[in-house]
Amino acid sequence: MDIKFVSPSDVKELSLYLEKKNAENRSHIGFCGEQSEEIYDSLMNDFSDLKIEESFAVAWDHSKIIGAMGLDIDLGNGTADIWGPFVTDENPDTAKKLWDKVLLKIPQEIKSCTFFVNKDNEFAKNFAKQNNAHYSGADAVLYITKSTFTPDTINASPRIVKEYHDSFARLHDVAFPKTYFNSGTILSRLNEHNDLLVVEGDEADIKGYVYIEANPEYNEGNIEYIAVSKETRGQGIGKRLLKDALKKLFSYPSIEEVTICVSCKNAAAINLYKSIGFKERYILDSYDLMV
Repeated sequence: MDIKFVSPSDVKELSLYLEKKNAENRSHIGFCGEQSEEIYDSLMNDFSDLKIEESFAVAWDHSKIIGAMGLDIDLGNGTADIWGPFVTDENPDTAKKLWDKVLLKIPQEIKSCTFFVNKDNEFAKNFAKQNNAHYSGADAVLYITKSTFTPDTINASPRIVKEYHDSFARLHDVAFPKTYFNSGTILSRLNEHNDLLVVEGDEADIKGYVYIEANPEYNEGNIEYIAVSKETRGQGIGKRLLKDALKKLFSYPSIEEVTICVSCKNAAAINLYKSIGFKERYILDSYDLMV
C-alpha cells in the first residue's frame, strides 16, 4: 500500500468522499454537510479563513481517497472546527498522519480546536481523546418536516430593524456568551435568505428573537439561535418565535425539512421543540483541544 498524504487537488472527489462517510452515524462528523454538492460549495466558498490547500489533508491510496481531515479556521475568534478524522478502514495511523499534516499549517492565532462527533462514531471519539481533547458536552440535532408542521394564522414576528440592534446584541451575548456567531456576525449575515425575527417590547427593547438561515439551493433550513429575555419567559414567546421561524423557512418550496441544534442539558428547550413536532436525528459529542 502506497499512501500519500497531500493537500486537496480534486475538491469534488473529496466532497463525494465526505458525503459517503457522513452518511453513516459510525463515521459521521457534525456540521460538515451531508450532500456532496453542498459540501463542495462550502469547501470552495465558505470553509476556513485560509485556503483549502492550507486547511485540509487527504490520504490517497493510488487513485482512491482513503482518509481526510480539515480545520475550519476562524482567525478572529482563534478557534477551529475539526472536520474529521474520516478514515475508510479506521486505521489510527492514517488518522494521526492526517492530523500531523493539518497541524503543520495551523496559524499561531488558533488557540483551541473542537471535534463535533456523532455519539456512534467511536473511532473519532477515541482519536479525540488520544490527542488530549476533553469532552465538553453533547448536543441534540432535531428536525421537523413540512408535512408535520401546522402554521399559526396570527401575524408573524417582524424582521429586526436598526433601533432594536442594541437590544438584540445584549440578549444574544447573555444567552450565548461563547458561540460561533456573535451578534455582529449575525447582523452582518442578514440577507434575502438569512433572517432575524423579533418580538418587540417597550421602546427599543425586544422580548426575544430567532435567527434562521435558509439554503433553498440545497433544500436546507436551519434555526441557528432562539432566545427569550429572562423577564418575559413563560409568556409563550419562544413558541411563537419558533413557529414563525418554521413558517418562514417552509415558505421556500424546496425546503421540506428544518433542523435545530440544542444542548442536551436544555431539557426545557428540547421539550418545547418536540411539542411542536421536532424529532431527534442524532446526538453530537463535543471535544475541545487547546493547541
